[in-house]
Order: sequence, then C-alpha cells, then structure tokens
Amino acid sequence: MQIKQYVAKDIQEALRKVKEEMGSEAIILSTKKIRNALRGPGLYSPPMVEVVAAVDRPSKSSSGFSGWDPLAWPVGMEKVRGPKESEEELFLRKIHSAGLFPEFVQGLAEEIRAFRKEPSAKNLTEAYRGLLSWRLMECVEVTEPSFKGPRIWSFIGPTGIGKTTTLVKLAAHFRLKVTDRITLITIDTYRIGAVEQLKQYAQILRLPLEAAFHPEELRQIIERNRHQDLLLIDTAGRSPHLTKPIEELRDFLTVHPKIENHLLLSATTKDSDLEWIVERFRLLPISSYIFTKIDETTQYVPLFNQLVRFKRPLSYLSKGQSVPEDIELATKPRVANMVLSAITWN
Repeated sequence: MQIKQYVAKDIQEALRKVKEEMGSEAIILSTKKIRNALRGPGLYSPPMVEVVAAVDRPSKSSSGFSGWDPLAWPVGMEKVRGPKESEEELFLRKIHSAGLFPEFVQGLAEEIRAFRKEPSAKNLTEAYRGLLSWRLMECVEVTEPSFKGPRIWSFIGPTGIGKTTTLVKLAAHFRLKVTDRITLITIDTYRIGAVEQLKQYAQILRLPLEAAFHPEELRQIIERNRHQDLLLIDTAGRSPHLTKPIEELRDFLTVHPKIENHLLLSATTKDSDLEWIVERFRLLPISSYIFTKIDETTQYVPLFNQLVRFKRPLSYLSKGQSVPEDIELATKPRVANMVLSAITWN
C-alpha cells in the first residue's frame, strides 16, 4: 500500500493531486484544515487542506488478507518498545483488545507498519482509523434485494431470534413500497399460537397466508404461488444443540431450488456462540445473514467476525418491534461504523 499526504489550498485541489498521482482507485484516509506559518510580521497565511490518501498495491500473499504475515503479528504487540507506546502500538493494542477476527487484525497490522515508511503521513492515528474503516468495508459483502423473477425467502435461526418479526417487517416494507404480490407462508406449526400470530399480521397487511405441515405441502404452496413476486417463509426456531430438527428443516427448505435461506443472528450473542450457531446451520445453504437486536448491545465485533469467517453476505439489520420502521438494508459504511463504535478508543 502506498500512503501519501497532500497539502492544497482547498479540498478540490487536494483531490485533483491525489487523482493525478495515485489514480482514481485511491482512498482518502483523512482530511483536515491546517494553518501555514506566518510569512512575516503582520502577514496572514490562509488555512490549507491536508489530505492523507492511499492506494492499494496487490500483495503476493495468498491468505486473502493483503500483506498478512502470520509471524509478524506478535512483534510490537507482546512488548512495548521504550517506556511509552508508539501511536502504532497503542492503536494495534486497542484493535486487538476489541476481539476482531485474528487474521483480519494480522493483515491490518502489517499495513499499519507500512506507515512508518511514509514520512509524509503525519496524522497517524486518524490515518490508522481511515485504513481500518476501509478494510472493514472491504471484508464485508452486502446484498440488495432483486425482484427479477419470483423470490422465495426463508428465515431460519435459533429460537427467540426474531424470525417472525423480521419477516413481518420486510413484508410490510415491500407491501408499502414495492409490490403487493406477496404471499406469507409458515412451516412453524410446532409453536403454540405461531400460525395465529402470523395470521393477524397477514390480515393487517392484507396479504395471503398459507401453512405447510410437511415438505411436499410446501412445494405445492410454492407452485400455486409462482405468479407472486415474493414468498416469505416463517420457520420454527431450531436449537443448535440438536442436529435432527435442523435436518428436518432442511427437508422443507430443499423442496424448491429457488428458496433462499436467510440466517438470523442476534447481536446479543457472544462470538464463540455465534460461530457455533453458524456452523450448525450450515447444514442448509445460507444466502445471507440478517443481524437482529442491534439496539440491545453496543458490541458489534462478534457479528463482524462471522462475516469474515464464513464469507456470506449481510442483507439486513433489525432492531425493536416497530413494523416496518425497525429494519434497514445493510451497507458497508454502516457495518464499519458499528464496529468502530464498539472499539474503546480512549
């Protein structure tokens, strides 16, 4: 990675310099206003703009993380050079303490060390954060809904994760803003009152609801509703402790090749448990993740770690019970900001 500082009279001139020297792929790590020294008694020097920019130079590393040297990470992290930590060491220690996926941190550490070779990069801490934000966004894959042909979405996950609420939020959103050709389907015929609960929502939204008690019935329902734009399938929560119920769920959700399974993960679940949950539900093909209960915690690093570990896109972020307001389409900057907000900087 090449990193360089540019000083200009305004942001437009600075960006022009960046583009001319680094090309259109350059990323802005930081910007700030600075004042030049006075030219002499009574002479005023107008403020200037400082921009720190970077452009990625592909690494020969085959790890998937640019510049990752697995042997280099302990250097500078296990001990402090001198009586006081450098900016680099302090920043890396904070990132490490946040619990980010180790391979991600190792790749980031190598790139941050490259700043030492760039004498023009003065505001290091701000530039480090810019680089971290950039790498967080690079590691996240997000997906946007498309209605080219009928879509069939199922919502799966452990009990109490918010599957029914999330389904209803999306149904309401698409019903109000996109299409009314939506059918709700439930295969949650085990939980007491589950069908009745979804039936009430269907009546409010004026959408049809069908229930399937066995896989062949689900296949027939999908076939009957092939003219619809969107089919949303509610499922019963399955415990990751038990393999058989997840296998039974797989029997339902493999009856049609266009079923897309969205795995819901709670933001309140710790990292190791999230990893375990994803591993167990990988008995089913996962199209995307949906993160729920993001308003019930400030610790978003575990959610990010799953995106790095299992390489599946993130589609939605959900919070609260309001329908349809409390759900949003996931974006790379949003996820990066969530992770940055969870790191203790002071």
